[in-house]
Amino acid sequence: MNTEGLVKPDSDEQRDCRPSPPAGGCDASSTIDQRRCRDKGLTAQLEYSKGHEQALDDAKKTYDQARVGYREKRHEAVLKVQDMKHQVKHLMASIKCLIEQDRVVRCLDDAFAEVCVQLDCCEGPGGCCARDVQFDHEPPPEGENGDRKLGRRIERYKDEIAKAKACFETLAGEPAALSARVDDVKRDLDAIQAALADDAAKVDLKKQYASALIAKRKLAHVWNGFDDTTAYVDCLCHALNTWSAGVDAVSLLIAVQAMRACAKESEQEWCRALIGGPVAEILVVYDRLCSSDKPCGIDQPEGLEEEHPDDCGCGKHHGQVESAGD
Repeated sequence: MNTEGLVKPDSDEQRDCRPSPPAGGCDASSTIDQRRCRDKGLTAQLEYSKGHEQALDDAKKTYDQARVGYREKRHEAVLKVQDMKHQVKHLMASIKCLIEQDRVVRCLDDAFAEVCVQLDCCEGPGGCCARDVQFDHEPPPEGENGDRKLGRRIERYKDEIAKAKACFETLAGEPAALSARVDDVKRDLDAIQAALADDAAKVDLKKQYASALIAKRKLAHVWNGFDDTTAYVDCLCHALNTWSAGVDAVSLLIAVQAMRACAKESEQEWCRALIGGPVAEILVVYDRLCSSDKPCGIDQPEGLEEEHPDDCGCGKHHGQVESAGD
């Protein structure tokens, strides 16, 4: 046989070799396979959703606690922060007077500005960490390339879910973190005051001035980028909703992925059975095509018969002429 010019199909290419059910016929095998694959998809969807159910339920309770707790902590901190801003302002003015040299103060201010750029980079911008993510529930078309796209989308969405979850957990700790930041600045200011109250000959004024500059910076960042309570609660809510929406989208896409994998396996099982027993399949198809007295596989008006071999399997002997008396 001349095989030149024949193209061998790609082994990774998904091929659907299984025939469609005959028109008006019954194909229990395909029907049962479809049901089995649909059930597998639903099971995969439920398993994934169940895996996040408890965490999301707990997050809802945490959300209710955090939005109330943040408002209380922020209300408690407002007056303290105001007082500390006045305190650091007076401390810096006092230390400048003790240093006496304007050049030293200017150099310290310049050094502080340079270090602040590095601190901003290391600490990040603060504020809302929740990302605006749109989850597409519509799966890519079927086929090998579409299945790869589906798998990549699921992994990408899982990554977005992990980010939203991490963001929510960070935000949930913000009420306690706010109180800790306020207490931290208070300790810094108390330490500066204690140092200035010590023997003047022992005081490192440059160090105390730099410490006051850092305390001032901490107070400027004490709210962690949230202008008010509403901004914090909105961000917390957005992070939780993104987490939940991502789980919904992935669960649906995982169901589709499981159904497609099951359908592909069913097709492969059918091919293995066909390759292992083609004779039996020929006979089944023969019975369907030649189940009547009509010529095999040919639809024609009643009373008209075409010549065809005696061994076609119809049960008639077409070469014999019936007698008039029969």
